[in-house]
Amino acid sequence: MKPETAAFALFGALVLGVGIPWLGIRMLMPSLEKASKVKNYRGRDVFLGLGIVWLIWAGCAIVAGAGVSWLGPELAGSMVVALTLAGPFALVAFSLGAADDIYGTGDSRGFRGHLAALRRGRLTTGGMKLFGVSLAAFVVALVLSAISPWGVGVPISGGAALLGAVGLALVAGAAIALTSNLVNLTDLRPGRALKVYSVLALAGVFSAVLGLGPQATEFVEPGGEQATLVLDLVVLTIFLLGPVLAVWRYDVGEIAMLGDAGANPMGAVAGMFVVAGLPRWGLFLYLGLVLALNLVSERHSFSSVIAGNRVLSWLDGLGRELESCENAPPE
Repeated sequence: MKPETAAFALFGALVLGVGIPWLGIRMLMPSLEKASKVKNYRGRDVFLGLGIVWLIWAGCAIVAGAGVSWLGPELAGSMVVALTLAGPFALVAFSLGAADDIYGTGDSRGFRGHLAALRRGRLTTGGMKLFGVSLAAFVVALVLSAISPWGVGVPISGGAALLGAVGLALVAGAAIALTSNLVNLTDLRPGRALKVYSVLALAGVFSAVLGLGPQATEFVEPGGEQATLVLDLVVLTIFLLGPVLAVWRYDVGEIAMLGDAGANPMGAVAGMFVVAGLPRWGLFLYLGLVLALNLVSERHSFSSVIAGNRVLSWLDGLGRELESCENAPPE
């Protein structure tokens, strides 16, 4: 690989993945701070609008996917496929989350609440978000089925021991959608959703790069050279953690909240990357894990579980007190 190609890719990741989202949030803050306030878990007034970073990021991801493809087969592996899919997917999840933030009444919560409302002939904004993200996740999974380890070589319709590409895409789509909902469920304390997303995103980077690499390169550029794995890992890590850096001090410092417009696209993007490179057995295992966590949340509070575990409680509060003190109003 030419050194200038690698340098251009790294520069692009820093500008599009970190710089523009960070600058965008900084410039939007005066306007966002004038928006209506909501009460956080401690009763403090915070504004709801940090999720807009994902609107900015989605546009940057689309540009980055096109840019990486333009650079040629040296980079047109896991990065171009992942970023090209992640941008529109994040945009859909952001839009549905924002609609729930703006128009949601909060009278129907959780799977049971949304399904109960649907049985009564009423579609809640949360239910619309649930079905919309699930449909988008299925479409993303259908595209991934052509290049992901869990879908490569599987015929479009059934098989003796396999579900077929459509069936596997349903499984993958469900896992992605459940990840989106899971991250949203953790957005109950400052910084918690950002930390959960960061862990999932890092896992997703390794999954996508190591699992998608060979198939994605052949898919984008038949006969092309394999992408440099280290460069892919670095570029995608920078790109996926950019939104976290952009909003960290505002979320952890209890100045603003992510809301569904932020938490849902975070989980959707992280889930897509995790699922992208999994083998078939790993896909089913991951689906079982996120499904179990979502079902547990229907009966048990994650906050109570975290508060009852010393290690989880320490990790949950990491950085929160420092940022809160730095951003506290003068007495």
